[in-house]
Amino acid sequence: MKIHLINPPSPGDYPFTREGRCMQKEGVWTTVWPPISLATIGAVLREHGFDVKINDCPSERIRIGGLKEILRDYRPDLLIINTATPSILHDLTIPHIAKETLPGIKTAVFGIHVGTLPEDSFETAGGDLDYIIHNEPEFTALELAEKLENGIDFGGISGLSHRRNGYVSSNPARQYYRELDELPFPAWNLLNLNNYRLPFSGRKFVMVMTSRGCPFDCTFCVAQSYYGKKVRKRSAKRIVDELEWNIKNFKIKDFFFWSESFTIVKKNIHELCDEILRRDLNIRWVCNSRADNVDLDLLQKMRKAGCWMISYGVESGDQKILDLCLKRITVEQVREAVTLTRKAGIDIAGHFVLGLPGDNEETLRRTSAFSKELDLDYAQFYCAAPWPGSRLYDTAKKEGWLSNEDWSQFEQSTSILNYPDISAERIMQLRDRMTKSFYFRPKIVWRTLKKVKNFREFVNFTRMIRGFLDWI
Repeated sequence: MKIHLINPPSPGDYPFTREGRCMQKEGVWTTVWPPISLATIGAVLREHGFDVKINDCPSERIRIGGLKEILRDYRPDLLIINTATPSILHDLTIPHIAKETLPGIKTAVFGIHVGTLPEDSFETAGGDLDYIIHNEPEFTALELAEKLENGIDFGGISGLSHRRNGYVSSNPARQYYRELDELPFPAWNLLNLNNYRLPFSGRKFVMVMTSRGCPFDCTFCVAQSYYGKKVRKRSAKRIVDELEWNIKNFKIKDFFFWSESFTIVKKNIHELCDEILRRDLNIRWVCNSRADNVDLDLLQKMRKAGCWMISYGVESGDQKILDLCLKRITVEQVREAVTLTRKAGIDIAGHFVLGLPGDNEETLRRTSAFSKELDLDYAQFYCAAPWPGSRLYDTAKKEGWLSNEDWSQFEQSTSILNYPDISAERIMQLRDRMTKSFYFRPKIVWRTLKKVKNFREFVNFTRMIRGFLDWI
């Protein structure tokens, strides 16, 4: 049985990342991420004997016509499609295109949006979508493939919605997979890894999963809708085995450690760094973190083990806004984390979410000032996107804050939240102003230029700047 896994073609001119809670156009980093969900599903299916093909259409610059040609050539029995809220109207046209090209093909989709709104998704896709996979996708996809291959009824597959007698039927939720060490390494050999390059250096990189699940309750986040609330960890040995495997097989030594919050269990990160150092791996890596989950001892060990950048979810420079969105950190904790990270010699990216409930002109000015007060190397200024699966979406619908319900506008470079004290249009104006105000300071320009070490990096840098200026 042949199974084709795809990230659909991008709906616009920008390459599009669809990865769990991260649903965005190529932005300030001017790069797209290796599709770790597709690669892990592919590895699980292949381990069980299935013929698997993966196409990450955005990174491969594949448009609809090219996808049709690939379908005709490969002739899969099952097409599994990754989806995201901002691209959902486009993504849900793919089942029709697939069945128009190969009438006998079965189609399935996965992603937070379709898992949260299965009935709406089936209606949008028309009669050409057969299945929706909920939450983490690997083993629901595997069970679906096995039952289709053996002609067994799929009605009992946990974590699956399907059509039955003209109605949408949703089976009970699948329990989250606890033994993450047992997952095979992602099937990166089914992708062209030359398409995934770091800014500045242009070096190839891949993502390495370190844990799944998030116990926090940030109102704007959808992470729990994909990987759940309970933190499930991989062992340091298994993670470093994967690092060595990537070095050996793909000559890759740059990594993005992928988790909801990398440092959430400090003991595990100490063990991971110790194992990297014990094996004397000469690697470079980045990660994300909450500001309240780091200390100087941990940061210094991370730096020694190859960490060169940490991304912190700052969200706002106003304590009231942080409290209202249930972030459960303080402005002072952010200051302290940035200070310690700089002391450890690690670059720092700050992520800000603008237009959260309670925001107004004054709180957003405070956030802008805070972004420049902090000693950051990079900043991402997002508009609060009320994605289905978040508390923000439920509240926005209840309070009548949504300026429209066009899913293509539910993205982080566009605000669709009209509050009594500030409009969506004004939030976007302030976001653009913040981005320019942060990056066009002499300090940031000079610090950025100093990162360019050679001619190749200069070429990559100029390409990145052109993309960045076009984006803002």
